[in-house]
Amino acid sequence: MYKTVAVHARSTYWTSFPVSGEEYSVVDANDLAKEVENACNALAQEGYEVIAISPITSGSVSNGSGYIQAESVLITGKMLVKR
Repeated sequence: MYKTVAVHARSTYWTSFPVSGEEYSVVDANDLAKEVENACNALAQEGYEVIAISPITSGSVSNGSGYIQAESVLITGKMLVKR
């Protein structure tokens, strides 16, 4: 039996390039890491072993430049066999 949960990067902030002043968003990696850790620990408490963590990315192109950032993370766990 498998279970997959999604963790969304909910903490992003806007910043700008010093020279051009163009704005872009940045994922708060520390916050996302804590959320992923919490989700993995919750799966473990439910009897699942985490077997995969996959990023879901999104991006945009503006003025010929593009970016990609982690939008969410999918975490898949496999139920441990009880003996």
